[in-house]
Amino acid sequence: MEKLLRRVPDPVVYVAGAVAAVFAALRVKKIANGGSFADEQAAYRRCNRCGKKGAPVRCNKCRRAYYCSKHCLKDAIKLEICECC
Repeated sequence: MEKLLRRVPDPVVYVAGAVAAVFAALRVKKIANGGSFADEQAAYRRCNRCGKKGAPVRCNKCRRAYYCSKHCLKDAIKLEICECC
């Protein structure tokens, strides 16, 4: 390992250390927030019927459309709003 470090120029070692520090900071931020990418993405989903943000309920048939509640899902099925159902 020491021989390898002697061959690698100093700027490369410094940049690699900085990159590792950035990735470590991002991991700590993710752990501190307690969420994942999927959780962040869920906050921007909109209900397929009424358009509210943060729709947690998926269509039972196609699994692609999202709704803010079971009530909206049932109404959308009755009104045939979901294009694939």
